[in-house]
Amino acid sequence: MRIDLFDLTESTPLIKHGYYYLAKNPITTNKALPVLRVFAGNAPRHITEQYIIDAKLFNTIEDGDIGMSNGKGSIRVILSRRANHNTLLLTERCDNLCMFCSQPPKNRDDSWLLDLAEKAILDFNFNGVIGLSGGEPLLYGEGLFEMLKSIRTLVPQTSLHILSNGRAFKDKKFAQQIASLSNYGEIIFGIPLYAASAEVHDQLVGSQGAFKDTVTGLINAGNSGIPIELRIIPTKLNYQQIPALVEFSARVFSSLSQISIMNLEPTGWAKKNWLDLYMSPDLYADKLTDAIKFSKLSRIPVALFNYPRCHLPEKIRQFSVKSISDWKNYYPDECKDCLEKLACGGYFTSTNGERFDPPRSIQ
Repeated sequence: MRIDLFDLTESTPLIKHGYYYLAKNPITTNKALPVLRVFAGNAPRHITEQYIIDAKLFNTIEDGDIGMSNGKGSIRVILSRRANHNTLLLTERCDNLCMFCSQPPKNRDDSWLLDLAEKAILDFNFNGVIGLSGGEPLLYGEGLFEMLKSIRTLVPQTSLHILSNGRAFKDKKFAQQIASLSNYGEIIFGIPLYAASAEVHDQLVGSQGAFKDTVTGLINAGNSGIPIELRIIPTKLNYQQIPALVEFSARVFSSLSQISIMNLEPTGWAKKNWLDLYMSPDLYADKLTDAIKFSKLSRIPVALFNYPRCHLPEKIRQFSVKSISDWKNYYPDECKDCLEKLACGGYFTSTNGERFDPPRSIQ
């Protein structure tokens, strides 16, 4: 598991709260974020830049990674060139209250996160994909559009994957505005739809009327040309509808780049609702199999996320992807000799106790 959090016991002076461009080498150009030089040993005697001394951090980062200081002696590397996934939080506000929300919403102004995320992405200057999540990023409206426009203009080699509930796209003009920035493959929206019925979807997301908004938003976004990764999380409340949901989505929505079916992560509100929501994949494997059949008939790629491969029937195991971020996944001791370990995402570090479904070694 990649370490992303560092207690800077040797650091001096204390680093203020905020985002920083982490530099191992001297900086020759201006950066949007303040620069923080990182040294493995003693710093040069007459250095004028802000700096820290931490060998572990120095050996973990690449020059130009982005870190966040909590102002109390710790730094988290939030954009890493060595990571298999990079994601930035844009807001904790949301107009849904999902029963399994991994980032429970807070009703407060945190628009400073949008500004810092833009600066971080510009400084990171990454030739790859960066994820943007919330909360609900589309609540920023015009502010999000201006941020995306800046990124597309100044670092066009950076692609974005934005997690959203899609409700704001019920405004067709807004969907078209965002679509004007979204050349295929450069900005993709991951939008969840959890059931083929309004009653079940609205129950899972804790908001009456959300199904109507999301379906309308998905139609507008797709018709405007925004690439969409449709996301589904099976639970006790919706697992029977998964095949029907895939069929419905394939018929109604356009610009679907992928359908992602995701195992429940035991974090946030999912912990307190675990017994009401979680099902072992063994119990709905037939629904996954049928959903994959519908997806293949519709020629829409499908992927299974967050599933240990040993929890899936062999005939659909090929659709499982190694998806859990490298800073929050692990493999129990039972996985040591598994023949499919290299292709398996393993388990979330948050999985334990009653939320632990034991592995079954594949020989």
